[in-house]
Amino acid sequence: MERDDRNRGISEGDEPRDQEGVNPGDSRNLEERDELRVQRSEEELRAGVREREAGQVGVKKSVRTERESMTVPKKREELSVDRVPMNDEGAPGQIGDGEVSIPVVEEEVVVSKRPVVKEELRIKKAVVEEEEIVEADVRKEEVEIDDASGTGRHQQ
Repeated sequence: MERDDRNRGISEGDEPRDQEGVNPGDSRNLEERDELRVQRSEEELRAGVREREAGQVGVKKSVRTERESMTVPKKREELSVDRVPMNDEGAPGQIGDGEVSIPVVEEEVVVSKRPVVKEELRIKKAVVEEEEIVEADVRKEEVEIDDASGTGRHQQ
């Protein structure tokens, strides 16, 4: 206990107090007044809170590559040759060289990629209240009365 704490809270006036917290000037006045006032003090435990940073949460996106496959229907043209005998014997024919070009078409698969938003993550903070029990030692003054007068009548 510091000296300032011991000197706190005793009777009347601003007179200095001894180590037990009793104002020595009051004992001289006890004969003039019929009482001596001694205040008994105790420490009270008080607790509060303050905010501090408890850590951080990091949010990081990374890219992972996966192989995907899908079936794509496609079309193509094929040629077929059918030989058909001609029954018309009187039709004139031609003999000579010649070339005919017939285009053959097919569909080609074209792959493209584009980013599409699939979901959104909403990261929120919420205040959660909980209770914590704290303990500490507190000091309490005790008052003893040493009666040398022998009357033995004291109430506390």
